[in-house]
Amino acid sequence: MSDVGSQSYADRVYDWWSEHPRLFDAFLRGAFMGRYDELRRTAADRLAPDRDGPVMDLACGAGPNFDLLAERLSPGGTVVGLDHSPGMVRAARDRATERSDDVAIRVTRGDAASLPFPDAAFGAVLCTLSLPAIPDHVRAIAEARRVLRPGGRFVVFDAQPYQSGPGRLLNPLINRVSARATNWYPGRHLPTDLRAAFGADSVAVDLFNGGTAFLATATV
Repeated sequence: MSDVGSQSYADRVYDWWSEHPRLFDAFLRGAFMGRYDELRRTAADRLAPDRDGPVMDLACGAGPNFDLLAERLSPGGTVVGLDHSPGMVRAARDRATERSDDVAIRVTRGDAASLPFPDAAFGAVLCTLSLPAIPDHVRAIAEARRVLRPGGRFVVFDAQPYQSGPGRLLNPLINRVSARATNWYPGRHLPTDLRAAFGADSVAVDLFNGGTAFLATATV
């Protein structure tokens, strides 16, 4: 029986992707119809972190957000990247050591559903293209809220199946491929789960690419 959806499967998948970064980048660019860089940057803009940080990059992968986050912090600020995949953690640490500015990048391996940080430790948390692949995503959302300071933001950039229109005919194929390729749980509706954790009035959601991409900004 397949273990798609488990943490062990997620680690195997992302360990493999960590060894094929160009292929992974091409896969994501195709999935977001050429708007991958634009939407990632917009997500970082909406984070609006304190200039000194610290900011957490939750499920950071190989660290593609590090430069975007560092640009928004003052010298001496801190970005903390966390991922569960050993391969992605190694790749993220390599990327962090290659940077030359005065923003500290610290990368740790950990479980998004049980963050190794105290309450109210961060001014902002970013999660891009990862939350639907976390087995206990509801707990991960609760943990993100716990480690945020009052007034802090949790910004999520991610994908979802077509919600309406003829594109829904493609959902069975897209969902099956994505589940295998990225441990994606297409049945989850993340905006609903974010509103349940943060409050309906504290979550703003914008849709892109025919509703298949979204940016959600949740404020404590």
